Amino acid sequence: MKLAVFGASGRTGRLVVAGALERGHEVTAFGRAVERLGDLAPRCARVVRGDVVDRVMVAEAVSGQDAVIYAVGPAPGQSAATTADGALRVVRVMQKYGVRRLIILSAARTAPDDDSAPSLFSRLFRARTKGAPTDPGDLRRMEVTVRQSGLDWTLVRPSRLTDGPATATYRAGPGHALPDDRPIPRADVAAFVLDQLDTDLNVQHAVALSG
Repeated sequence: MKLAVFGASGRTGRLVVAGALERGHEVTAFGRAVERLGDLAPRCARVVRGDVVDRVMVAEAVSGQDAVIYAVGPAPGQSAATTADGALRVVRVMQKYGVRRLIILSAARTAPDDDSAPSLFSRLFRARTKGAPTDPGDLRRMEVTVRQSGLDWTLVRPSRLTDGPATATYRAGPGHALPDDRPIPRADVAAFVLDQLDTDLNVQHAVALSG
């Protein structure tokens, strides 16, 4: 499968790229700091250095793909609005080029009526944004964009991410979060995301993940 991975230079994105290559996918890796891909870069079909709000760069990555994985978080010094704006850009380009399958990383407890979302959102992103605004409304706006896109989307809502090894014992279920949600390794999230390429079970559904 021809696959574009946005956020490929991030900690979760690199795991997605590595797993996709291991599964035999043809990967276009899109990121702000693609040098972080290291020895993964030569194995990719294309490596695109760019910003997700740049229409031309996004179009270069999306054109000709079978599916898109969006694993973008805010860069240091940026607000999470950039993540939401980038998702809108990617969705519009996918619509233009007829690329339908989209798997997008969000966060647990993200819902318009969920009062617990702000604290979780802040925990997920504060360290990366170095004091930039962490408005949970941006993540909700991203989810609304995806839901209204008409694409074959899957929203993946992991609980707090860790950098430990994959366990393959994580839990997955519909909704905003799972009861007694626990931290989950990024490696498990990456594996779950890639598994969605082989099934229609969660198309146009949101799935919560927890350790």
